[in-house]
Amino acid sequence: MEKVARTKRNFTIAASLLLAFSCSSAITAHADSTPSPAPSSSTDPFKVANEQFKHDREIFIAAMHDREMKMRDINSLFKTAVDKANSDARTAMSTASTPLQKSTIFSNRRNAIDAAINARDLAITALGAMPIPPTQPLRQPKTMGNNKSKAGQNH
Repeated sequence: MEKVARTKRNFTIAASLLLAFSCSSAITAHADSTPSPAPSSSTDPFKVANEQFKHDREIFIAAMHDREMKMRDINSLFKTAVDKANSDARTAMSTASTPLQKSTIFSNRRNAIDAAINARDLAITALGAMPIPPTQPLRQPKTMGNNKSKAGQNH
């Protein structure tokens, strides 16, 4: 019982301190005759959107670079597999004497290249979709105030 009462008292004290602190800071904020100006980038929606665009563009460029490096690795492995299939076929053809042996060598070469193509396609699919580039924000046209637009209409 005593523990529950102590917890309630601590909660009451904490709530009172929080309330007192928020009230005193509100009074000080109103008493300040020269408030610090807010940064212009946070008040201008275009600047905020433009900063977000720059951040998103850097992420996009990094993602594209990463994807490009992975594609280079995939293509390098593919080229190595195709080159090996061709080399093995050339080596085997040097000793082949019957049409059946030659046909088997060409078949094996074609199967090895098909396997390399399938492995490459699976690896590219595993990369996922291309990163989507961010769209640059458009500056909203400035609208004239009511007084200026009415002045232009009264000729």
